[in-house]
Amino acid sequence: MDNFIDKLIDYYKRGTEGIKIIYICIISSVIFWIINFITIKLLDFPLDSFVLLSARYFIPFVWTILTFPLIQSNFLELLFTMIMLYFTEKIFRIYFNGKSLVKFFFLGNIAGGVLFLLFSFLTGQTWVFLNGAALGVYSSIFAVISYNPKMRITLFPLPIQFPIYVLGLILIGLDFFSIINRNQVVGLFVARLGAAAFGYFYMKSFQRGNDFLGKLVPDFDVIHKIVSIFTSRPKPRLRVKKGTSQQKEHPTRNQTDSGFNTNDVKRQEQINKILDKISKSGYDSLTKEEKDFLFNSSK
Repeated sequence: MDNFIDKLIDYYKRGTEGIKIIYICIISSVIFWIINFITIKLLDFPLDSFVLLSARYFIPFVWTILTFPLIQSNFLELLFTMIMLYFTEKIFRIYFNGKSLVKFFFLGNIAGGVLFLLFSFLTGQTWVFLNGAALGVYSSIFAVISYNPKMRITLFPLPIQFPIYVLGLILIGLDFFSIINRNQVVGLFVARLGAAAFGYFYMKSFQRGNDFLGKLVPDFDVIHKIVSIFTSRPKPRLRVKKGTSQQKEHPTRNQTDSGFNTNDVKRQEQINKILDKISKSGYDSLTKEEKDFLFNSSK
């Protein structure tokens, strides 16, 4: 059992930003399910208003604008959303790094949440709760659509490739169809549409180097260090016997500055060639070596 837990912790530490978000969402959701079940059974008191976003309970529980993306109300929605987030990160990191994904994910959630609150107040649908990370997924997907709408992808189980903007139209179309069949309230559709619009238009500003909202998102490395306090295990102390000497080894640099600069230039040229190949023939046209090279370069 300890070995299994160690593997999970190690996978979290070595994982990308998207993997870390998935971990946090799953752990937060499971904790919420357990505590909410206990409070309902023993006290007949649900915890939804304390962590999920709702216009009725937003005051005084203003922190719910930050907590609602981390908690999913049921298992199937959690599973589907995490799968979407996993593949969305793979697409996003073809062009951008993980820190940019975190920005679009969290800012998209907040943008969609604010629009959800405004719509709920205006329409009187203050009883509806918003939960889950779907808004951040929409924001990240439509950011890529804004950057390269003709990027070709394959959507399982369809055996054909199509531009990524078609995926965006499919997502919006399915949400709209849910409204017609009354399986989804209008406020949730408006929130997802707002998150998608934020990702699309903020990417235009992001491309010009104007990341004016980026400072609102905390550095994920800081969050990782906080989580590591609770996940790290004490290391055995190293004792040095008297009379023994230790030599401190210093890493040697085998290349000159010009050598390093030359490697950087070659590496960037290789990345540009791969990106050109993606824009012309799609991501699936890459070889395994090219995919691995691009993935490692985005870390």
